[in-house]
Amino acid sequence: MLELQNTTSALAEEITSLRLSLRKKWIPMKGCAIDFPQLSLEYLRHFTCGSYQLKQSKSYAKSHLDKNDDLDVELSSDKDNLLRCRIQSRHQNSTKYYLCIKYDPSDSDEPILDKYCQCKSGNQTIGSYAHTATVVWYLGYARFTEWKPSQRGTILFNSIASCRPNHAL
Repeated sequence: MLELQNTTSALAEEITSLRLSLRKKWIPMKGCAIDFPQLSLEYLRHFTCGSYQLKQSKSYAKSHLDKNDDLDVELSSDKDNLLRCRIQSRHQNSTKYYLCIKYDPSDSDEPILDKYCQCKSGNQTIGSYAHTATVVWYLGYARFTEWKPSQRGTILFNSIASCRPNHAL
């Protein structure tokens, strides 16, 4: 693992060298089935090097789900096994990053081949950080289970909004 510490993501180099612009050549997958592999919690703990990032994934995923409880995922028009997702920074509300994940739906041992995010930590090759952990957890685990986002924040917001019907929040 120590030799991986100073290496960069091959996916980052691939995106740059093949000119897979993070702004072009992507197909929105709203309402479509994605062939992202189902992952076990054991694999996710190994992938993220522990459980810390996985514990954050539920609340972080909730903030990125649309009204249909789906992530805004796009597939590369050039490569079937490459997807991207736009993720908002946890620390700066106005900053959004593209996260790319290369995967192999037929590989049950190592289905996640590589990942890359535009954020400062996004080029690391060991473990995973909140952006990647959240997307991989949601696509590979949560959507295959009975997981539903907590409604506590939504209920609170709706009750506050109902108290002030003439004012926009």
